[in-house]
Amino acid sequence: MKKKLQTLFIVAIATLLASNIAVAQTELTYKNGVFQSGKELKPKQVRELMTNNSDALSKYNTGRTLFITGQVIAYPCAFLFGFDLGGRLAGGGSDDYTLLIVGASGTVVGLVIAFIGESKIKNSVELYNANLNNNKTVSVNFGLTQNGVGLNVRF
Repeated sequence: MKKKLQTLFIVAIATLLASNIAVAQTELTYKNGVFQSGKELKPKQVRELMTNNSDALSKYNTGRTLFITGQVIAYPCAFLFGFDLGGRLAGGGSDDYTLLIVGASGTVVGLVIAFIGESKIKNSVELYNANLNNNKTVSVNFGLTQNGVGLNVRF
């Protein structure tokens, strides 16, 4: 009877401890997109995760805006540059280098803006990870051991 009562007591304590444990958030990683546990997140999901960290969210939104703006500038300009350069290499084209210069300049400017945006997104992910409370997690293990029933609580 005494062992059953001890077991019941241990199970009750373990249940109470487990119910008070907050689920630890996993870190985000950035490699051509934001990933969590190997799964790529959509921008809306990233914003939802970062709602509690206003600095990281602000940097992410700024970075995302710059990245998209850079792409909007770079792609059409790259097309203009390639179109004009291709025409010149094929034997056509004129002596006017305006389209070539505008296309090359726009491509460079767009890529620089996109890279700055990507850098801000990386910084926001690092800031988010730095503010996670991973050091405050508690793990509770309860089960049978070679000496009987065991309860292990780690802070």
